[in-house]
Amino acid sequence: MPEEERPLVGWSRVADSPEMLETIKKNRKSSLGFAVVLTLLFPVGFLLAGLFSDEMPLNDALIIGGVLGLFMLALNLWRFANMNQRGWEGVVVKKLEKRRYEKREISGPSYMEYIVLIKTDGGKTKRIVGRKWDRDMYDYLEIGDRVRYHPAVETIEKYDKSKDEVIYCNVCRRRNPIQNDRCERCNNLLFK
Repeated sequence: MPEEERPLVGWSRVADSPEMLETIKKNRKSSLGFAVVLTLLFPVGFLLAGLFSDEMPLNDALIIGGVLGLFMLALNLWRFANMNQRGWEGVVVKKLEKRRYEKREISGPSYMEYIVLIKTDGGKTKRIVGRKWDRDMYDYLEIGDRVRYHPAVETIEKYDKSKDEVIYCNVCRRRNPIQNDRCERCNNLLFK
């Protein structure tokens, strides 16, 4: 269907397309491989440091490496559990800009946080927080926009894209012109 005929209002069917499901499957496999490498990297690295370095006793190296490895394992298990949760829908209810200070000192260096609050259909409040220069979703979403969260790709989709000039890729998060059907960076289908 040519772009002029496509309404750009409604939830995309791309999220459930065979091509996107295959992309999600590949991304999960590579994420799992990366998680395993990170989980093993710390214990092995500290073990080697304990064996070959006079600066770190072997017992300390084993403890530190083991604790960091367990932390990485827990972090990755939490992330994978979130990817398997059900998606949700909601409405953008508020947008905030907050000045934050590094090291919790008012006289220290500051940065901005860009916060979008979403009230889900289930009554919960979800937050999207962009820090410093990362304000893409803050600028993209408006108060009153209906949105859907896709946990498999950990991104947000807008219901009404008809007034938008850009669309964000749900795989690599690249900003694309709304007339594109595929992402300019990763060539995946855009959720429109």
